[in-house]
Amino acid sequence: MTQPNIRSGHDKQSKKITAVTRRDVFDYLRGLDDSWWGRLAEIGFLESLYDLDALPSNDSRYATARRDIIQHRVNNYDWEDDWVLEDLRFQLTDGPDEVLLAFLARMVHPEVQSDVDRATRQVDELNRLLAPDGWALRAHEFLSGRPIYAAVPIGHAAGPVIPLPLRDDDATKLDLVLGQVHYQLGNDNQRTAQDLVRAATLALRRDGGFFHPVPDDNWRADTYEAVLTVEAELVSDFTPSVTDSVWRSLASFLHRLQREDVQSLVVEPSVPSLPDIGPDWRKSAASSASTPTNQGRRERQIGDGHPSEDGLLFGSRAELVVYQVLKEIQREGPPQNAIAILPLPSAKLRDVGVRSPDLVVIGNGRAVVMEVDGPHHYARTRKADDEDRDRHWLRCGIQTVRIASE
Repeated sequence: MTQPNIRSGHDKQSKKITAVTRRDVFDYLRGLDDSWWGRLAEIGFLESLYDLDALPSNDSRYATARRDIIQHRVNNYDWEDDWVLEDLRFQLTDGPDEVLLAFLARMVHPEVQSDVDRATRQVDELNRLLAPDGWALRAHEFLSGRPIYAAVPIGHAAGPVIPLPLRDDDATKLDLVLGQVHYQLGNDNQRTAQDLVRAATLALRRDGGFFHPVPDDNWRADTYEAVLTVEAELVSDFTPSVTDSVWRSLASFLHRLQREDVQSLVVEPSVPSLPDIGPDWRKSAASSASTPTNQGRRERQIGDGHPSEDGLLFGSRAELVVYQVLKEIQREGPPQNAIAILPLPSAKLRDVGVRSPDLVVIGNGRAVVMEVDGPHHYARTRKADDEDRDRHWLRCGIQTVRIASE
């Protein structure tokens, strides 16, 4: 019996495998010593799963995915080895579970992976990653004495048993509760909430009984609130709808654990740990202040009063706002196409000495200078100076983008 072919379709298609699991699987595949196509050529591997002549090309010069792959993986070899994982045509990132599972099963097929022990180790690790979403690879027949694997549903594990009582200060049990919340949010297709919970810690504390008095408790201080602590930059991502989704799931688990006294959920930023300061901290601070730096040179010479973030100085509040917007773009962008942000870097230009643009952004093999202009930049003399600065950067092959601060 041959490997199931995606081209023939499936009677039932499911979407139980979460984005979190898919990322973990992809990270595992990228870390393997051998390639995903094994003993076969990439075309040979993929054509057993997909109709490469029916899938379109991403290159306008060609009509089919087959010609696309030949051009960029055989003729030019200008795609990365893991290109197929992120290529939307092959539906491994967000397609039905059966598409990803057929791909993984093909990877450990005897025709692809000749080393039985290695295939077994890969299956064990893939099953560990897939199990929380209710799937496993199981041997269903043999070829020349070697197992052929197919995906089978295994049902959801009951999850870890959390013994009672659940005390306020029991960090280990509370973390298991948060893990169950994370799992449930995935089942409910609450992907944003699920990803945010993964980066949080859970605690319980008294709320004073003022906002949520328990009936007949004579207003005693014996009601609690659940506290999710996250990095400061993630707090704003907990919108009311996200927080409500997390609380609905968390409240149901707390109720099962006899903690009906927990009445609400709050999200707070984590407090940075205190620095390790010695008795000679003044001497160390003076030494650090005199250390040369190529970031914000003029601003550091002037002294206090300039805004700062991430240990970087900015010439104005408007520059800081642009930096924060760029950080948001950086955080939300795909990791394989990231950008770097350089506020007030110093650069020696030909004929004009050292210049420090407001921001330089690097990405996709290119760089751009960003200047945040206040009203004074519109004066005739300053405008001419700005144009002269832009010309010097253009001689280096770098464009300048000017943003009006107002």
